[in-house]
Amino acid sequence: MKKIVVSILALLVLPISAGATADALTFAQDTNITVGSVTLVVRAGSLVDDMVVNSSNVVFTLSANSILVIRSNDRFEISNDSGIEFICSSSYSEMSISGTTYGTSVIVYASSVVCGISSSSGTPVISSGGGGGGSATPTPSTPSVPTTTTGEVTATASGGGKTTLTTGESTTAAVELPVNAVSASTDVKIEHKSKGPITASRPTPSSRTIVGSYVYDYTAISNGSSVSSFDQTVTLTFTYTDSQIAGLEESTLRVFYWKESTSQWVALPTTVNASSNSLVAETDHFTYFAIMAVTEGEEESRVAEETPSAEVVEGDLIRNPNAEGMAQFDIYIVKLINGKKFKRLILSPHVFESYEHFDKNGNGSPWDDVLDVNQLTMDEYTDSDLIRVVGGTKVYQLIPSGDTGVKQWLNITGEQFISQGYDGDSIYEINATDRDAYTTGADIVL
Repeated sequence: MKKIVVSILALLVLPISAGATADALTFAQDTNITVGSVTLVVRAGSLVDDMVVNSSNVVFTLSANSILVIRSNDRFEISNDSGIEFICSSSYSEMSISGTTYGTSVIVYASSVVCGISSSSGTPVISSGGGGGGSATPTPSTPSVPTTTTGEVTATASGGGKTTLTTGESTTAAVELPVNAVSASTDVKIEHKSKGPITASRPTPSSRTIVGSYVYDYTAISNGSSVSSFDQTVTLTFTYTDSQIAGLEESTLRVFYWKESTSQWVALPTTVNASSNSLVAETDHFTYFAIMAVTEGEEESRVAEETPSAEVVEGDLIRNPNAEGMAQFDIYIVKLINGKKFKRLILSPHVFESYEHFDKNGNGSPWDDVLDVNQLTMDEYTDSDLIRVVGGTKVYQLIPSGDTGVKQWLNITGEQFISQGYDGDSIYEINATDRDAYTTGADIVL
């Protein structure tokens, strides 16, 4: 189906109409519209049939696939003719619509009434959209979550999303995305596929048996592109029947995912609820998932496992053992300062062992003190490449390359340092061994 991408420039002319072609308006980016004296933002990823902007209102025409998210950065009430609720937070107000739940058209009115906050803490609340600009007393609540039972759902940044797929074996596979797991509207889909063709090219661990007849293919598409990872962890839930686990050890049930980079099935930390025959696991990406268990009476041999992230504090050493390539061996030291999070790569084992304080347990093996974390945790920390030697005054910028690298002196003034966007909080103090692992390159001058 042909779609028309609305540009900001096009919205400068009023009124606007694209004709009532199904899903004719796709908003590729946040787009400002002016209604009376009020500026509203149609969020990126919104999809409607038609939009007409008038002097005191804007009319949206909707269909089954429509997705509409409207925000006011001025925190004005999102008044509308359908009484649709909107989120009121300390920094914005926002209304979300999916499909035709509220009818095939919605009128949003110009309102200059600032929405309320439930308390001085700034807790977000849900407020009624009223009718024609009327206001209502806000009550604490949570955003509406797009929810389906078809195995397909369009998740949004403001509401997340949840869908459940029922198989021919009367079992289910589900996923729930929290708020801000995605940054734009994302089509999420679960498919159950016969395990034979899948495992023919993706063999399961020798000690594990797939429960039931299916492997589950989870996918996510946003703006035509596959979503490889999420900004928040998402929750997977699977159910199984007693007959499916006959002859298997129920306590060994785990959710596994197929890891392309290492061509192996990896076990996720899994909560087994034997009373409800359900499994719950968390992940930050989609791929093939399967339920596996060990045959009764057999010894549970070791398999690849996804390690949950530990709590990280100042000075901790972290790595992601499930990263691709050599990155899984990279160890970083964490720095927390002024509310900022930094990590710096330890160049080599020789450099690592030169820092005696890394051995926090005092057992002579600092390697035991390295925390295994997932990629979401790694991404919380900004990479730092600025250092100075303990007792020194020169600040260097580092360029690592394997177990060696280059250091370049920032031969600039303090004013130039700031103007170039360098952050003084990110500077690490290192020892002489660490310094000497880098060869000296040309000075950085302006």
